[in-house]
Amino acid sequence: MLPDTSIRLSAAYPLWLVILFIAIAAVFSLWSYRRTVPPIRNRLRLVLIVLRWGAISGGVLLLAQPVMETRHTVYNPAEVIVLVDESASMGLADGESDRDSRVDRLLRDKAFERLRDTFRLRLYSFADSLGSENENVESIVNKRPTGVGTDLGRAWMQALEQSDSDAMAAILMISDGVHNMGADPARLAALVHTPIWTVGVGSPEAVRDLMIRKITVNQVVYQGSKVPVEVGYRAVGAAGESVDVILRDGGGRRVASRRVKISGGFSEETLNFEIAVENPGKQKYTVEIERLADELTTDNNRRGFYLNVLANRMRVLLMAGPPDPGLGDLVRRLKRDENIELTMRTTRGGRFYEGDWPDAGLLERTDVLILHHFPVQSNDRRKLEAFAAEVVDKNIPIGFFDGGRISGQGLKLFEPILPVNIRRSGARLLKGRILPVKRHSVIADPDAVDIATGWDDLPPVLFSAGKYQVNPGAEILAEFINRGTGRNYPALVVSEIGGTKSIAVLVRDLWRLGLADPGDEGVIEPLLRRLVRWLAVRKINKRVAITLDRQIFNNQEEIGFTVTVLDENYMPLDGVDVSGEVAKDGKVGGRATMEGVGNGLYRGSFRSWGEGEYRLAVEARIDGQSIGEDHGKVSVEPFSIELLDTRLNEGLLRAIGAASGGGYVHIDSADSLFNTFNFPRVKSENVRKLQIWGWGWLLAAIIMLLVIEWFIRIRSGML
Repeated sequence: MLPDTSIRLSAAYPLWLVILFIAIAAVFSLWSYRRTVPPIRNRLRLVLIVLRWGAISGGVLLLAQPVMETRHTVYNPAEVIVLVDESASMGLADGESDRDSRVDRLLRDKAFERLRDTFRLRLYSFADSLGSENENVESIVNKRPTGVGTDLGRAWMQALEQSDSDAMAAILMISDGVHNMGADPARLAALVHTPIWTVGVGSPEAVRDLMIRKITVNQVVYQGSKVPVEVGYRAVGAAGESVDVILRDGGGRRVASRRVKISGGFSEETLNFEIAVENPGKQKYTVEIERLADELTTDNNRRGFYLNVLANRMRVLLMAGPPDPGLGDLVRRLKRDENIELTMRTTRGGRFYEGDWPDAGLLERTDVLILHHFPVQSNDRRKLEAFAAEVVDKNIPIGFFDGGRISGQGLKLFEPILPVNIRRSGARLLKGRILPVKRHSVIADPDAVDIATGWDDLPPVLFSAGKYQVNPGAEILAEFINRGTGRNYPALVVSEIGGTKSIAVLVRDLWRLGLADPGDEGVIEPLLRRLVRWLAVRKINKRVAITLDRQIFNNQEEIGFTVTVLDENYMPLDGVDVSGEVAKDGKVGGRATMEGVGNGLYRGSFRSWGEGEYRLAVEARIDGQSIGEDHGKVSVEPFSIELLDTRLNEGLLRAIGAASGGGYVHIDSADSLFNTFNFPRVKSENVRKLQIWGWGWLLAAIIMLLVIEWFIRIRSGML
């Protein structure tokens, strides 16, 4: 359709009324000068009539404020968002060619070219999140599918945020439907007002594939103990085959193995192994399942894990306020862990039920200090100050639990090593749900696919909004979501500065979550178990220290790490040159310079060049002088969550299409779908308004006309 332009005149009052008053002004001006004293010439009389009529008409226009509106209408092609899955599973071959090649052929097909000619296509690739918009098809075709996870719903939600919703006609998603991150996409699709058409790539039929599906093991164990390891494996298309499942140590030696016979076309089983750990330190182990011929991929036949072997049981000192339901719940959960040796001091007025204040010897043996609703006003101030000074001096890891009648002045004594500080301003007691916002070993196990699993089922809890402020360098792992205020508040905060670890749990009634939580399989008990273990694993006080995002990565991920640099007093140090050297199998593969992010933290990353164990050496220098160095190691293996289930998920793709008002086709029939797209052009209007009579100059013109009229009347001898 051709552009259309229209012009319209409008005013504060009806136009007919404005014209009527202008006509009345003309009649009044004629009547005013029909006779004059003294008589004047007709030409001068006409000038006076025009001047008066102009001044009165100007006043009418000044009140009416007429506006000329120009409306330019353009009919643009409808927009279609095209989302192309670039996750690792799209690189698999379950036929004569891999899925990625079939997508490339589709994007170069004439049917897709007609879409580009008819509509305005916005091209994106996605995996765990949406990539940047692509200018042409070739920029998508040239990308290789290496994404480490797939979040279908997040892809179209982010794309819609970047688009003009008024011009959006449809979303076209090309994917194998392998969804392993984020919220349920079918539920999100029902909330979208734009139809989503899904194009399935791959085969829904099971292809022969063996994989290690999960490994469940305590990350922190103790020297001399026997550690249970639970291994889950999946076998597809291998009925009747017998294979070995082998557990190996870091040197490749076989620690344990089981011979299993696969019973059906799709089989999932769990095997239990046991490891006897003798040496303290960080130990790596690998679980592998025997490879078969004609497997879809063998990258998922092996997975590794680390054990942090401690020399003793974890000694936890629990300093508590007066007894309350929260304390009882916490003690029960801690005592269920056989690897925790618990010592308690429960406040009773100015003393404790269990005895006197902990002495220096007890603190020397303490691995973790927990402050539960502690300190309180009744605590002996002098002894509290001495206790806090000893804790800070020894850099004892602290877990602080908010609640009860905490003494703000008493808590300030522990602030040098806490991740939060208490504010003087008053705080409101609100309710909110807790939502994890950052992956961390406290929040979830390293191999957890979704860190938010189970949190949505927990009820709202109480928290003190605005009571605590997060210290620089601390990390917020979870937040309170309060719909009433529309704001998020810190719920779980950790800090790891100067070699001292600390955690603040800012839930006032954590025990209520325990009532709704099914123990070991829930959220709270595993959270407390991970919390204590993370605190118990101390770091050596070093001025330069590496913290790896994880210990095990897959070969498609970027390996991220953080370097902490401290001065002579173990305070954060900025403005330092930090460089890193990466080596594999004893051969240096490159160097990297870290970028400072503030508060003594430097962020870096590197890409692996094959599976194996990598060693990272970092050094910090000021003015060319070295102030410290540190070393770390990380394992890279081919396993990815994308390989847990590689079949085309037609059921999910159909559900997405149906919930959004769109539909589903297999990639073999995609051209027939494209031929049905007949979206109308989108009307776009550009409106410009021009105020014909401006206030300033029109008022000046009226005054000028009246002045001229008065001047002529005076010169003519008229009153």
